[in-house]
Amino acid sequence: MMRHWMRHRIFAIAGLWLGLAAAQAQEACPALTRVGFSDLGYTSFREAGEIRGISVDVAKELARRTGCRFEFIWYPRQRLFVELEAGRIDMTLAALRTPERDAYASFLPYAYLQYDLVLSDPAGQRYTSLTDFVARGSGRLNVTRGMSYDPAVETQLALLAAAGRLEVVNDFDTVFGKLEMGRADGTLATPPIYARHLKSRRFKAAPSVIPMPESSARITGIYMSRKTVGAGARARYASAIRSMVVDEVVPVLYARYFDDATVKRIFRQGSAPLLAASAAQD
Repeated sequence: MMRHWMRHRIFAIAGLWLGLAAAQAQEACPALTRVGFSDLGYTSFREAGEIRGISVDVAKELARRTGCRFEFIWYPRQRLFVELEAGRIDMTLAALRTPERDAYASFLPYAYLQYDLVLSDPAGQRYTSLTDFVARGSGRLNVTRGMSYDPAVETQLALLAAAGRLEVVNDFDTVFGKLEMGRADGTLATPPIYARHLKSRRFKAAPSVIPMPESSARITGIYMSRKTVGAGARARYASAIRSMVVDEVVPVLYARYFDDATVKRIFRQGSAPLLAASAAQD
């Protein structure tokens, strides 16, 4: 009788503990996490009325691991961080870390990006770098407003601007539309961006893609609003993203859109720098 009572008591306490743990887990999830996306090639795009892409796949995996409910919302690129700062969305992905964004949001790293020089002229392969193109070329570059580049890249863009060879436009759709029509000679873009545009557009000849030594591989990740996402939820998301990096899930998601060589190039630094950058946020 006593043994039966004790066993019942243990089960009751265990059930209470599991119930409390479940309640705490539920409290760590917001009622709804609003995730903002914009036009970034294979990173995020709209097709048949649906938002798709690498960032969407990452967000879906994050939702699966945390059990939290997400809503996906589309914005023009120049509006995305305005909406995040204002608290009208809770999260955005494929973002570079900046001091301005750190003021109102928390950063969670999960991947890398690196800019290449894309020239509409197939003979562009004669250039070895952006510096070489600036010094020896005569073409005009179009770049997208709001992008952040390495200081060495910014120096060369300033030289192009001074020579009247640089134009800043609002989005990548405009950039590649102008390249397709011959109204611009080149741009700076990452593989997820230019790979989708080069595949979907009709160029007279295949454009040249030149890796830029002026551009280093940079860490990209998620920004979460501190205004609308509580500390418990931020910790929950951070833990899930770290587990995705440790499990090397993100390169697998990239492989849905790229060949093995491109995925290996993007993630050639491995997971250690991502985990170190994540630990530095704590």
